[in-house]
Amino acid sequence: MSYPDWFEISPEVEQALKDGAPVVALESSVWCQGLPQPFNLETALEMEGQVRLAGAIPALTWLENGKAHVGCSREQLEKLCQAQEVKKVGAGDIPGVLAKADMGATTVSGTLVLGDRLGIKVFATGGIGGVHRDWSKQLDVSADLLQLSRSRCLTVCSGAKSVLDISTTLEKLESVSVPLLLYGTDNFPEFYNEGKTAPFGTRCDQPSEVARALQLSLELYGRAPLVVNPIPKEYGIHQDKLENWVTEGLFEAQRKGIEGKAVTPFLLSYVAEVSDGQTLDANRVLLLHNAHLAGLIAVAVSEITA
Repeated sequence: MSYPDWFEISPEVEQALKDGAPVVALESSVWCQGLPQPFNLETALEMEGQVRLAGAIPALTWLENGKAHVGCSREQLEKLCQAQEVKKVGAGDIPGVLAKADMGATTVSGTLVLGDRLGIKVFATGGIGGVHRDWSKQLDVSADLLQLSRSRCLTVCSGAKSVLDISTTLEKLESVSVPLLLYGTDNFPEFYNEGKTAPFGTRCDQPSEVARALQLSLELYGRAPLVVNPIPKEYGIHQDKLENWVTEGLFEAQRKGIEGKAVTPFLLSYVAEVSDGQTLDANRVLLLHNAHLAGLIAVAVSEITA
């Protein structure tokens, strides 16, 4: 397969794609806008390690010097995690950021666009974006939801970020017919905890079941399912605690005039501070948990498509 000259693909990822080997796409916004230094680099390396442990090749995506990079070296990852001026790049931002040769970290939607272009079948992240709280006063809906309804790349996550309006996000996912797979659970996870009973979706308990569902979903709809994988129960944080922290954070964001794309990173940083790092530890656990599952699914997909 030939790629546009604005792609810069690492030799390892390029060879894996050529051979039909299992590859897992990874976003970069979580390292640049979601987690503090040096925790971001440590967790990024661990996340890549979990993908490899499962038998797949990690493919981190980001933009730099007019190129869409897929797959990175240790040196490149360190540079990315330490960079100060990095744009948050969603699906609609890619052409402009490439044209201006700015450094950009891809969100869920941005990573899915690049993964689709290369034929990568599986993507791992912490949580998807969704409908923000108080959306009735100011409509704020993540581009992730629309991209999930279009993408042929399966997403593994721990539900939607807990700072969002989860029930409305679920309504939106259902209304745009995103196939939902609940991995080892009957709930829709709420990022830092196992969440509540899902109003729709199908439970799967094996990577092979997910791989088959992906195959069928692509044949039926031309798009991939969303797989939700709850954080291990022993690392979860009670929802009542989270609600208090998020409510305080929203008030503080409003007081400081923070809005749009900046709200979610601010809230995640705020709750990490007021929880004395408890949410950071939980975030690390769910990222690694999702990376490993995504690797197992990618291996299962490669086995049925070989």
